[in-house]
Amino acid sequence: MSFQLSPEAIAAFRSPDSVKIIATVGKDGAPHAVPKGLITILDDGSVVVYELLETSQTQKNLVYSIWFHKTVAVTAVTPDHKSYQIKGVPQKAIIAGQLFLDAYDKVQKLLGEDVDLSALWLITPETEREQTFSTRQAYERAAHPYEIHIDHITKEEYK
Repeated sequence: MSFQLSPEAIAAFRSPDSVKIIATVGKDGAPHAVPKGLITILDDGSVVVYELLETSQTQKNLVYSIWFHKTVAVTAVTPDHKSYQIKGVPQKAIIAGQLFLDAYDKVQKLLGEDVDLSALWLITPETEREQTFSTRQAYERAAHPYEIHIDHITKEEYK
């Protein structure tokens, strides 16, 4: 994998205390974003999404994304409100084998024996962006110094 994720993003996605969200798009073009507690980063840098429901909208959209090479986004928000977004393309759905069995055991230990695992979705990251407000604000102000609200100019003149 040529794209390397930052250690901060990896830690955020691996933390059980982070809120994780996946955003997909369906064949109708409608966006679909939902929290998913089980999203992590593998040692090779792949994003792995645990999908529990065979017929969920996320599952349907991931199938569509893998067929038509559509980008998905995953976000992790840490308890101290740092936010990291990774965009990538699904590469495969794992439904058998040792990785799947280990994940299945993990799901049942975490959520109970009546909860199943439909698939592990492997997503190859293509971009990463810190979405923390203070970071985005500093970046946007530096990138677009002349795009400011008129009231900010007025406030500076009267100080």
